Amino acid sequence: MDAEYGLSRSSINMRLEPSLKSSVVHALKAQERVLILGEDGDMLEVESTRWCPSIRGFAPRAAIVRSLAKPTVFPQLDLSAGITIPSVPISLPLASFLRWLESVDESPWLPAGYAESVRSGRLPSVGKLIRDAVARSRPAWDAWVTEVQADGREDTCTMDEWVALMQGGRDMWSIRAERLFTDPSQHSATLGWVVPDDVVHWTGRVRVNHKEPKYRTWYEVELMKAEKQLRGWYKASLLDEFFAPTAQTDLAVPDNRGRVFDLSRPRLRLPADPEIDDSRKARRAGVQFIDVRRALGWGQLHYNLCGQFCVAALASSDVIPLLLKWLPAHARAREILAKDLGTSIPDLQAMLDTCGLKYEFYRSVGSTSPVTPTYVRRKLDAGMLAIVFTGVTPYGAVSSRSPIRHWVVVEDIVRVGSSGWLRIYNPFTNLEEVRRFDEVYDLPSRDSIGLWVEPRRTSTAEARVVEHASAPRHAAAELQPATVG
Repeated sequence: MDAEYGLSRSSINMRLEPSLKSSVVHALKAQERVLILGEDGDMLEVESTRWCPSIRGFAPRAAIVRSLAKPTVFPQLDLSAGITIPSVPISLPLASFLRWLESVDESPWLPAGYAESVRSGRLPSVGKLIRDAVARSRPAWDAWVTEVQADGREDTCTMDEWVALMQGGRDMWSIRAERLFTDPSQHSATLGWVVPDDVVHWTGRVRVNHKEPKYRTWYEVELMKAEKQLRGWYKASLLDEFFAPTAQTDLAVPDNRGRVFDLSRPRLRLPADPEIDDSRKARRAGVQFIDVRRALGWGQLHYNLCGQFCVAALASSDVIPLLLKWLPAHARAREILAKDLGTSIPDLQAMLDTCGLKYEFYRSVGSTSPVTPTYVRRKLDAGMLAIVFTGVTPYGAVSSRSPIRHWVVVEDIVRVGSSGWLRIYNPFTNLEEVRRFDEVYDLPSRDSIGLWVEPRRTSTAEARVVEHASAPRHAAAELQPATVG
């Protein structure tokens, strides 16, 4: 049997015996990793792995985050190459879902290719699977809908709430420190403080307070802190989902970098210009360091083509053909190539325009709309990939802390805690790679800038339906341009 690990929700005491009245043997900090050895009523026997030698003791069951299987709520759609999206968008308003539920229509949330496969009979009706899922929980569904309608939230309530309820609540973390209140109001009594390292449990209950000028939506949450069980109301917009690490995803296990994604199944058609082969043969530090002679008309070794490589990969194109289309279409293109300059957001937009790719500009600001793993997951579930501003070392390792500017493409994410593993395309190596969230996005600031792009996919394997639950959630971002090399 595999060992089970957990994380402490907040700062708590480990006890000598399975009782809160027993002697304290150790103090766990928030999100400290522990080995779970056994259970004794409301207490868990745990071993702190932070110290050597390790320390054993007991901690309240409610104070430990565990990676437990969640029940399936709605099926997911498996599109191709391991890419899945929810069959019911969790951002969908309940009112819209109810209107569809009362109809006999097929699901309107299917990608075009998948919908055609359903219409032709090659795939089963997704609408029937969704309706069957609701029917299996009809009493609970009716009670929840009645409560939402009584609160007048039918248009603002999303399907995310239903998913959370059916899964027994959800672990969350706060993007900044804030108080926990007795009632859904900033003017009610304070129970205590929640900080970003704390892991609270959202019960699934939601309330809207129209008297609040800014924070109107509130979540009921629970948190054991310093062995005091707190239950109160927290500002919903400050919370993001927390994913307990598993043995296969734990960021503390370096070998997991090679396990979380199957890189043998490409997500993008990578550039394959002969100049790229020449760069490899010449053993240049970066594969992206190629001669742009075929585009410019004269020999020019260019060291700052990361943006061009990213767009080429998203457009399923080679780099030189992309440059030939971009040169007459963008005023700065020739200067960028001739002077070995980096690219900025407007330069990338001009390239995407020449390729006919749809995109949207994003700017995440840590203090108001931070980039979080769930925000990234939601955008990926919408079928988009991100060109992200980050850094790179002189040897090609993606690092948000490096001063060398770089563009990469974010293709997928496995969320772990308040961070995760990212599958990216790195132009420096012209390869798909796996990086930690903090290696691509700057933490703790959570500021980010880039473009979300609908890629051109060269082929789509036949899709199938898989049963799996998902719950991405985040607010929209603001915009500002930036320059990168």
